Amino acid sequence: MIAVLDHRTTAYPSTSASAGAPLRRTVVLAIFAAWTLFSVYVYSRYSQLGDAQAYLTGEYGEYAQGRTLLITRVASGLRAMLGADLLVHLAFSMFAASGVCYLIAQGDIRGRYRWPLLAILLNPNFGVWASVTGRESIFVGLLAYFMGAVLGHHRRHRIAHVLIAPLCVAGMIYIRAPFGIGIALFYLVYLLYAWGPRLRLSIGVQAVFFLALATLALAFAWPYIDGYISNEILPLAQSYFTVASTTTRTWVDLHTAGDLLAGLWWILPLSLIGPTPAEVLARPVMLPFLLAGLVVFGLLLHSIYVAMFKAPRGPTRGILLLGWLPAMLVILVSYAPFGIYNPGSGIRYASCFLLFVIFPALLVRAAAHAGTTTRDTGDGSISRTTMRAS
Repeated sequence: MIAVLDHRTTAYPSTSASAGAPLRRTVVLAIFAAWTLFSVYVYSRYSQLGDAQAYLTGEYGEYAQGRTLLITRVASGLRAMLGADLLVHLAFSMFAASGVCYLIAQGDIRGRYRWPLLAILLNPNFGVWASVTGRESIFVGLLAYFMGAVLGHHRRHRIAHVLIAPLCVAGMIYIRAPFGIGIALFYLVYLLYAWGPRLRLSIGVQAVFFLALATLALAFAWPYIDGYISNEILPLAQSYFTVASTTTRTWVDLHTAGDLLAGLWWILPLSLIGPTPAEVLARPVMLPFLLAGLVVFGLLLHSIYVAMFKAPRGPTRGILLLGWLPAMLVILVSYAPFGIYNPGSGIRYASCFLLFVIFPALLVRAAAHAGTTTRDTGDGSISRTTMRAS
């Protein structure tokens, strides 16, 4: 079997060329820069940038967590070198933006596949914290590079993508362990489909197998998980945002992991959406975040629909249903206590994983053009280079 390069250049009408145009990197860089300016000069007037300012001024002492000290030293070093807080924020913002540009290039995001990504990039719940100094912008950049590596590998199976992805996973686990672990679980399933044996089994049979394996693993790990949620996560979420915060929900009362899991049917949607209409009436400044939360929740439902009904049968659907969907559940469950106790501050945590919400549409795009690279020839036509077997 010989791989043959098949070069095809097709001229499209101007409307078709525009509809299939890629999302330009300059647009992405401009969006992140605009969010940095908005966060520093507008958002900070209504709510504190909190950790971002603490990183810049070195307020975290030597007894802080290692990841906190690392970002503090990076921010302090950049501040000493650049001389202005805004430039430090822009440096962190451009790292996140560079990851998104890599994601767009590797996934060849164009045409109708641009709108889910734009819906996230233009979302305040994402933009405010992904564009300033902090763990969030670092996590967003690592997640974007990881997603780009996975999409690139799904399309062209290059070894460089295999090297980049694990490094990003390690960095995400270091920065925010619960979210990083969810991403790691997804990557494990992806590798099983990419490199594992080809099993002629339906998705349903594979799901039963994966569910049985997950149940067995959970049975062994549950005492540790239960203790971690009940003794560390829930007390932290209940007390962390209550200091001088008018958005804390004092009516939420979760004491055990069982309380959290039993209430997921209402905790997950509400924590992801953010403020309720009643809370917006009491504090109108929260209205943009309510609308932004509704967009995020709608994108999550759309992604689940894509994974279940629009993804092509075979590895792509398996990766989404058995990899992305469980990973997304792990991430959302770990985020829910913070989002439900304080929607105003919870958006800082949510900004880390919002890019991952739209992954199904991007993977479907990559699967549809696997082995194909496209480029704009500059004269209104699109050049396609396709690897085909003969």
